[in-house]
Amino acid sequence: MKGKRQFSKAEVEEIERLISKKVMASSSEQKSVRRHIRKLGFYASDFGLGGGYTVNDFRSVVVIIGESLFTSKPTNTKVSKLKPKSNKQSDEDYIIDLCDEVLGLQSSRQHRFDFLRGDTGVKLPVDAYYSSLNLVVEYYERQHTERVNFFDKRITSSGISRGEQRKKYDQLRQTELPKNRINLIIFDYSEFLHTSNKRLIKNRKEDWEVIKRKLGCFNK
Repeated sequence: MKGKRQFSKAEVEEIERLISKKVMASSSEQKSVRRHIRKLGFYASDFGLGGGYTVNDFRSVVVIIGESLFTSKPTNTKVSKLKPKSNKQSDEDYIIDLCDEVLGLQSSRQHRFDFLRGDTGVKLPVDAYYSSLNLVVEYYERQHTERVNFFDKRITSSGISRGEQRKKYDQLRQTELPKNRINLIIFDYSEFLHTSNKRLIKNRKEDWEVIKRKLGCFNK
């Protein structure tokens, strides 16, 4: 293993920022960005990731333990439960992948802006950011528009329920992004064919048309 096994939260935030920059950079610029990432101790090859890895790929090999992040596969059973149980593509990733195709651009997934922060001061992520278009795309699953008791009743560190916090942060994005001259397009699950439990059926042809209609003005 060439790199480190353990990273501080500050290091992970910087690595994610650099990965987002790498994804949007030209081939020659990417070499410099990857060099900076390696200086922080993260070597993609240690985890079988190719040179085109994204923030989501990075997060797929990261496990949160207390105040630090470990990139090695955990052997402790309790820690292992924190890792994703499935690599199946989420509805969000499916929609953002289609947005990338419609726009002909690679988005920066889970991008963070310095001006967009939560109650504890942590930078809030957006689903996808297209820097050349000054555009953010958000995908809303059912929990953004209706109450989901199992998740929403949980109390956050700021003393409000998870559901209340989600509404607050959604509104914050809708207010602060335009204020900072960044376009915001929101796709809701209800705009697409979906099952009774609000999961997407993923009819690629019809979903493409929905996305193309809303993003058409950016694809010129």
